[in-house]
Amino acid sequence: MSADASSALEPEETRAKREAHVAEQERQFRETLEYCPAGLLVVDEDGRLLFHNARLRQLLGYERTELELFDTRRFWHDLEQRTRIIDILRERGGQLLNQEVVWKTKQGQPLHLLISYVQVAYRGGHTSFVGGKRVVWVYDVTALKQREAQVAEQERQFREILHYCPAALVVVDDEGRLLFHNARLRQLFGYREEELELFDTRELWHDLEQRSRIIEALREQGGQLLDQEVVWRTKGGELVHGLMSYVQVAYQGGHVSFAGGKRLAWLYDVTALKRADEARRRSERRLVDAIETISEGFACYDAEDRLVICNTCYRDLLYASADFAPTAGTSFEVVIRQAAERGAIKDAEGRVEEWVAERLHQHRHPGPARVQQRGDGRWVMISERRTEDGGTVAVYSDISELKQREASLSEKTVALETLSSKLAKYLAPQVYKSIFTGRQDVRIASQRKKLTVCFSDIADFTETADKLESEDLTHLLNQYLTEMSRIAAEYGATIDKYVGDAIVMFFGDPETRGVKEDALACVKMALAMQKRIAQLALLWRDAGIAMPLRCRIGIHTGYCTVGNFGSEDRMDYTIIGGGVNLASRLEHEAAPGSVLISFETYAHVKDEVHCEEQGQFHVKGLAYPVATYRVVDLRTNLAAPSQALRAELPHLRLEADPGLMSADERRRAAAALREAADRLMHVSEHAADLH
Repeated sequence: MSADASSALEPEETRAKREAHVAEQERQFRETLEYCPAGLLVVDEDGRLLFHNARLRQLLGYERTELELFDTRRFWHDLEQRTRIIDILRERGGQLLNQEVVWKTKQGQPLHLLISYVQVAYRGGHTSFVGGKRVVWVYDVTALKQREAQVAEQERQFREILHYCPAALVVVDDEGRLLFHNARLRQLFGYREEELELFDTRELWHDLEQRSRIIEALREQGGQLLDQEVVWRTKGGELVHGLMSYVQVAYQGGHVSFAGGKRLAWLYDVTALKRADEARRRSERRLVDAIETISEGFACYDAEDRLVICNTCYRDLLYASADFAPTAGTSFEVVIRQAAERGAIKDAEGRVEEWVAERLHQHRHPGPARVQQRGDGRWVMISERRTEDGGTVAVYSDISELKQREASLSEKTVALETLSSKLAKYLAPQVYKSIFTGRQDVRIASQRKKLTVCFSDIADFTETADKLESEDLTHLLNQYLTEMSRIAAEYGATIDKYVGDAIVMFFGDPETRGVKEDALACVKMALAMQKRIAQLALLWRDAGIAMPLRCRIGIHTGYCTVGNFGSEDRMDYTIIGGGVNLASRLEHEAAPGSVLISFETYAHVKDEVHCEEQGQFHVKGLAYPVATYRVVDLRTNLAAPSQALRAELPHLRLEADPGLMSADERRRAAAALREAADRLMHVSEHAADLH
C-alpha cells in the first residue's frame, strides 16, 4: 500500500497530530538556527540572501528587514577572494571548510571570519532549504585574530628583548653547539651572526675543566645553577669575566623547548666590575701600605664608632707594652677604656669613668688638636675630624721630644729674658728694642744724621759731693738719674751715657719723628727736667741737703755721626762730631737751673717755645761765634695766667698759689710776708750801721 493510501486511511485526528508534530520540529529547528552562535546564510545563484539567522545580524549590525534578498557581495572586503572561493567550490563539488575571510560590517569596520560552505548545487544537487543554492556558516574570529596578532607582537617583542638584552643569552644542544643567541653575545665576543650558527661553545671557554665541573653540577642538582663566575674568550683572544646562570637543563628528563635546546644560560659581563674590584683592592693595599709607612699613628672609625683601619704606630702609641691590640670592628669606647684601665693615660689615673666620658665627647665633637700625656711619660698630640659618612679619622703624633725641647726652651727663654732684662739696663730702650727686634745689626757701622743733642748736669755737684757721705751721695745721684731717665724715656730720648752726674741724650736715632719734632721734644724734655729738679730740691732740702741742687742743660741740633763704635768684641752705641761738642759747651755755658740752646735748635722750636737771646760766644774749633738762647717756657704756658709765687735762694724758699687760697688765707699770707719784709729791712739797716 502506498504512503498516500496509508495517509488517506489515517484517521483525521492522527494526521492532524502528526502534522502538528512536524511543524513543532520545524519551529524548533528554525529557532535553533536562529540563535546558533555561528552566523548562517542561505543564498541563491546570484548571491542574494534568502535566509539568515540572528547571529549574522548581530555580527554585521543589520536589521532583519535590511537583509531581505540582500546582495551578499556587499559583505566582502575582498571580492576577488570571493570569486576564488566560488571557483574552488565548483571544482570540489561544493564542500569548503574553515576559510579565513574579511567582511565588512554595516559601518564599514573589517570583521575577521572563518566561513564554511557545507552544500552547493553546482553538480546537479539541490538545496531545498528555503530554495537556496549555497549554505554558509560564518564564525567570528576577530578576537582570535587580534589575540593571534597580540601573541605575534608579544613574541616579536620578546625576541627583540632577548636580542638586545644586556646579558648574553645562549641556548645549546647536548653537544654544546649554539642553537640560539642574542646580539649581546656577538657584541661581547666579536663574532658575526653567521659565524655562530651551530658554533661549538667550548671554543668560548678559557677553562674547559671549569666547564666540565659546571655541567656535572648541573646534572647533580637537576639543572639549576646560578651566578657562576667564569672566564670566556673573545674572537680576538681577550678574556671576558662573566657571571653565568643556567636556569633550565634536561639531564633528568626535562626538555628546553626554546629553539630545541638542551641548556639555556645567561651570561652577564662583569669584566668592568672585576677590574674595578681589583682596582679597589689595589687601592686598599696602597692605602694600608701608605698609612703603615707614616710616622704618626692613624686610625679611622665608622659612623658607629667602630675601628675600620689603623696602623702599627697607632697600636704602639696606645698599647706599647700591653697584650691588647685594637682590631677592625673594635668600638672606640673599648679602645680608650682599655688604655685608661691599663694606666696608659696619665690624665685618667684615678678617674677612669670620668675621663672616658670626656674623651668620648671630644671624639664625637672634634675640635682643635689636643695634647695627651701618656702613662710612660710620652706626649701625644691628637688631631681628629669627622668624615662625610659620619665617621672619624684621627692622627696621633708623638711629640715627646718636642715637649722636652719645649721645656728646655722655656727654661732657656726664662734665662734669656732675665739676662735681656739685665742687659736692657745698660742700653737705651730704643737701642735695646731695635736690636732685639732685628731692625739693627750688632756690627761696627755708623751714619751721618741730623740729631738734636742734649747735655745735662748738676751745677756745683763736686762741692755738694764733698759735703755728703758716699751712701747719701749714691742715693741722691741714683734718684736724680732715675727721675731724669724716666722723663727722657717719656719724651722719646735716646740716652747715650751717664758721666757722673751728667747725662748725654739725643733725638733722631734709632727712631725719629723728623728734625723739627725731635728738637721740640728735646726742649720740652729739658723744661720737664728743670721742673722736676725744683721739686726734688725741696725733698732733698728736707732730707738735710742744705745747698739746693740745680741742673744745667745745653741743646744743639746739627749733623752727627751715630752708630756702633769700638771693636768686634766690645762696642758702644754713641754719637760723635762737632755737634756733640757744641751741645756740651752750651751745657757748661748755661746758668744753673736754665736751658741754653743754639740758634739751630731755636729755629725749629721758636714757634712753640719762648726764648730769650743770650748773646754769642766762641767755641774752640769753630771759626764763627755761636748764638745762644735761654729757654723761658712754652708759649701756651705763658699765655695762661699764673698766680703761683715761687722763689728759691740759698737761704730762702717761697712757694705760694693764691688761686688755691681762701680769702682769710690770703690775708694772713700777706701779713706774714709784710712782717718778713719788715724784719729783713730792719736787719739790713742794722748791718749797715755796724759797718
